[in-house]
Amino acid sequence: MFTIKGVTEASLADIPEPCRSCVYWEFPEDFEKAKEEKTESRKKLEFEGKKRGWFVKTVKEFGTCGKIAYCDGRPVAYAQFAPSEVLPNTAHYESQPVGKSEEGVVFLSCLYIANGELRGKGLGKALLENIIEDLRRRGFKVIETFARKGNSDNPSGPLEFYIKKGFAVKDQTNPEFPLVRISL
Repeated sequence: MFTIKGVTEASLADIPEPCRSCVYWEFPEDFEKAKEEKTESRKKLEFEGKKRGWFVKTVKEFGTCGKIAYCDGRPVAYAQFAPSEVLPNTAHYESQPVGKSEEGVVFLSCLYIANGELRGKGLGKALLENIIEDLRRRGFKVIETFARKGNSDNPSGPLEFYIKKGFAVKDQTNPEFPLVRISL
């Protein structure tokens, strides 16, 4: 049985690794620089602090921007979403998600089942449906994400998963990571 909860400042420590210390979307320059310069443990601590700061600020401005899925009380999956303008790495992609130019669009930066044994068991579907319902209730109109074609080993998930859930390909400039979109 899965339980899905919105992330709060108190539950940030429950975000499963590698998501808890991943700042790929939020701080792309730091992410790239740290890959070469720092030890893994120092990078992890620094990134967790950066992620916490980003998270607190984003919740104040946007509202809930993450979900944790629990199985038997253990965190096993994580999803993160926010307007693309607070996720600066979206600007580094050729096919860019909609930012401020279109009101009500949210970018899903991560939907990751950390426990590989739970993949393919409906957890990703439940997590995505929970996000869709939450954003719909809050008045948002569209979700966009980059899906991975031909390989499910990707923090946002495989293209086939999103197509089954009603997303459509918006842009295939990068054929390996097409931009997909669903209207709420």
